[in-house]
Order: sequence, then C-alpha cells, then structure tokens
Amino acid sequence: MVYQADLAQNGPFMSVGYLSRDRDYPKGETSESVFDRLASLAMQPLYCCAGHHDCDLGSCGSDLPHTELKWRGVTIPRWCCTDILVPDKTLVYIAPALILHYIRVHRYLPPECFINAVLACPEPASDEYRSEIRRIVPNIPFC
Repeated sequence: MVYQADLAQNGPFMSVGYLSRDRDYPKGETSESVFDRLASLAMQPLYCCAGHHDCDLGSCGSDLPHTELKWRGVTIPRWCCTDILVPDKTLVYIAPALILHYIRVHRYLPPECFINAVLACPEPASDEYRSEIRRIVPNIPFC
C-alpha cells in the first residue's frame, strides 16, 4: 500500500489511514461506535481500489504467526482491496478497509474530523449514503 499522510487531499477526496511502517501515526483508543460504523462500511464496499493493501506495521511485516481477529463473528483481515468512503459536507474521506486492522491491532487513532464524519455517515446500504457521495463526487465509479 502506498503511504499517504492523514488528511492529504486529492480533489474531493481526503485520505485517512494509509499507514506505513516507515512513518509514525497517532495512537489511542477508538470507540466501539466508531469501530462498528467503520466495520459496517467496510463490509458493504462501494469503491474498489486499484490494488491490494497489506499491513506492514509491527510484527505484521514479519514472518511471525499472527492472531486472527474477529468482529461480530467476521474476520478482520491483515489485507484488503477495497476502500471505505465517508461523505462529509464538501469532501469524501477515503480509507482502506485495512483501517479496521490498524485500529484493533496497532491502536491507530484516526483524526477527529474523520471520526465525526463516520458517526454522522448515513447507513452504508442506503440510497442516502450513495446520494451523499455522488453529490460530492458525481462521476465516482462504484464497484
């Protein structure tokens, strides 16, 4: 995965959670309500990235065995090929679905503005969710 600084903006998109072992990142606790909403968004992806994201942080970048993590009976993988889209007023936050792993395993703490947008985000399967994203990025190719 290519590193991008949190809150780096590219047009209407603002990046969050594109981490690298070569860069420091904020650590802390993320509430269960934020994690639950992010997990819901990750389980119903609308946007597929152009590649594959693998975790290279800490022991994940080694050949050591890894513990499998679960959320409500679903495995939280150490890799992904989809992104989470979170609409806000004038931009769409974009994060790799791998952000779930980063939060649980590596204690990554996303920026507060992203957390607020996640909590205000419409239900991922709703027409309102798609409409909000299309209002900001009209020609986005959903997968």
